[in-house]
Amino acid sequence: MSPPATHVLSPLNCLIRKAFQRPPEMQEWARFRKNARGMRKLIDRGSLNILPLEVLSALQLCATNEPLFPNLGTLDLWTTAKEFIPFIPLFLSPRTTVIHIGSIECNPTKETVASMITTLPALCPNLREISLPRLPRDPMITTAVSGMLLGSNRATLRCFHVDSPLTEEAREVIHKLPDLCGPSVVIAKDASLPPLAFPNLTNLMITCDHDGDWSRVFYKAALGKLETVAFHSESEQIGDFLEAFERVVLAASAQDTLSECYFHTPHSWNPNYSPLLPFT
Repeated sequence: MSPPATHVLSPLNCLIRKAFQRPPEMQEWARFRKNARGMRKLIDRGSLNILPLEVLSALQLCATNEPLFPNLGTLDLWTTAKEFIPFIPLFLSPRTTVIHIGSIECNPTKETVASMITTLPALCPNLREISLPRLPRDPMITTAVSGMLLGSNRATLRCFHVDSPLTEEAREVIHKLPDLCGPSVVIAKDASLPPLAFPNLTNLMITCDHDGDWSRVFYKAALGKLETVAFHSESEQIGDFLEAFERVVLAASAQDTLSECYFHTPHSWNPNYSPLLPFT
């Protein structure tokens, strides 16, 4: 049995070779649809961004009755041009369970990004993993991301890596998903945070854009399976980070499972590593 297709340019070649700037003929479209039904995983490193907008617009007009790739399970876009963002829903289907949309080239409008995000729960009702790094900081994005979380299937969602703060309602929800094993948390200043309650959590990423207290995330948390934690801090007030880290992780009972800790900061830092001695 041949492995599932993992690229998209081959089935599109029949259209691109003809400088496709018109709706496809019936035979062309039938040939494309046959190839498209076999697509299971799409991992793209920027090739889709160079497709003429005329091609994408024509495909969008043709794919009105069913998804362009009806059996696509994974969409992984390493880089995304701002012009391509409105066409991302075109590549999704009810079978899509993994979505990763990498760095967005140039600066898209917040309306364009928010509109795309809000379509995801309806297009992918059984989403398991969602990754949206480097999103613009804007209340409209926060609302869209929070709505996506609230509208997603909580029984299937396992990994939620979205670079955006959440509304209070969404924060309450994400901290109560028992099967979530890989969340990324953006701590908005003065945001209320309920205790973490992830019995299966193995990976945690925390982003702090201010001088707020990141340790609030660990307050009354039970993280007995936590293996990896990563911090991204823009704050100049680093202080004795490792001592604070030791205190909160020991309180969360994660010292026996935790094996990797990352701390990213653009500022100078001279740490004292002795607080890491209690960890094996």
